[in-house]
Amino acid sequence: MNWPQVEIKNAARIVSGATPKSGTAKYWNGDIAWTTPKDLARLDGKLITDTPRKITSEGLQNCSAELLPIGSVLFSSRAPIGHIAINTIPMATNQGFKSFIPGPDLDASFLYWWLDANRSRLQAMGNGATFKEVSKAVVERILIPLPPLAEQRRIAAILDQADVVRHKRRDALSRLADLPQGI
Repeated sequence: MNWPQVEIKNAARIVSGATPKSGTAKYWNGDIAWTTPKDLARLDGKLITDTPRKITSEGLQNCSAELLPIGSVLFSSRAPIGHIAINTIPMATNQGFKSFIPGPDLDASFLYWWLDANRSRLQAMGNGATFKEVSKAVVERILIPLPPLAEQRRIAAILDQADVVRHKRRDALSRLADLPQGI
């Protein structure tokens, strides 16, 4: 396939995360979902439906985080690089993210699977002495293929189905491993 390659900044708006001051109680325990890369590491699938920590509206207003709309693609850009999820509720992220709000020509699931398939390459783009991080400037220049939207959705649907099969197979193998103990 010979699809056009575009810089990701031309297909999605890139949003960096932030953390409200942790010592300010009025910024925490609110009703706004706030996620960290650790939360994505715990996922068993591509969707994030809730977060263990929440911030208040005041907390959101007093840091540079943004409330990401449903269907954004969260990408951990440090500590570690490469955790990915699509949010099913509005949420904010900490500074360990460069998230994507897809434009009208980009399907969130297609972007999710492209990021997943290119995880090693994206991790190699990280710089830093203490811990690796992919900067917003680097993320903006990432080239992604941009097939027609219908083709993106078709590709994403196939990969979604393959992921369901992979999960079922893993569960079956786990049960099979438990069988000798049951006998």
